[in-house]
Amino acid sequence: MPGRTHRSTFTAASAVLALCAAAVVTGCATAGTDAPAAVASGASTPGTLPPLTATPQPTAGVDTASTPVLPPTAPADATGPTGSPTPLAPASATPTTGTPAVPKAPDTAPSAPAGTALTAAVQPAGLAQLPIAPKFGWKPDGPLSSQDVHNRRITLNECAGISGAVTWQQQGYLSTARNPAGQQLFSFPTPEAAHTAYQHLLADMDACQESSRQLQARQAAPQDATVIRTASTANGTSWSRQWTGVGGMSAPEQQTNHFYALQQGGVLTLFQFDELKERPAPAHDTGTDPSVLAALAALGAQH
Repeated sequence: MPGRTHRSTFTAASAVLALCAAAVVTGCATAGTDAPAAVASGASTPGTLPPLTATPQPTAGVDTASTPVLPPTAPADATGPTGSPTPLAPASATPTTGTPAVPKAPDTAPSAPAGTALTAAVQPAGLAQLPIAPKFGWKPDGPLSSQDVHNRRITLNECAGISGAVTWQQQGYLSTARNPAGQQLFSFPTPEAAHTAYQHLLADMDACQESSRQLQARQAAPQDATVIRTASTANGTSWSRQWTGVGGMSAPEQQTNHFYALQQGGVLTLFQFDELKERPAPAHDTGTDPSVLAALAALGAQH
């Protein structure tokens, strides 16, 4: 395989984790080219990242957002668990009254200023507290992206998305083996709204094996996707997906995607990372996933 960096949004990402609707959402900071990101439903962004489209949340409750198809030679656009944000004009949207205001990251800074729970929880120092961090050696892949996403649907991967959030932050990373990872935080108007989004995420991810195999069938790829829950707590869940990716949001090769979701009050914390077969590294032990969820929960409690 060529030395090209693919990203996956099993994201995440998503990683990663890419995004911004110019008419509604602006203010993305510049990020690297390898971190996973999710995908917002809406406008195109300038630079080297490909455009993606977004659709406002339908009033009838039907998700009309489609998974963007990204060229294999370019990273995902900046919008969630695989992809990286691209700089846009200053944000014009104002957070809804009663929701936390999130400072926008300067284009030249590695992260947004500290001082709010949303900002602090996605700092690289937080990622370093995960028990598996030393094993993978993740480093930031560009600065923090922070934006307002009032009622827009953010596509996380081929299986799941987030609707109803007010603000969204994401930070991309690369491992020592140059596999992508990403942290994301979504804030909601109320804890009840966050819980509803979390429940929808659970349902989507629990159906991810079927969704992934249907996608593989449409792309004439081997239908080998296997998705399992690896850990579950009172407010957090993790999954692992092994499959042959089909391009677009995921690299077109054999891989394992790890995805973690945690609800704390009015905030959803997501973390994802990929293990690509052609970028060998120490294999992740899913038996440690309960401790990863506990570390994510402790990180949120600190802020």
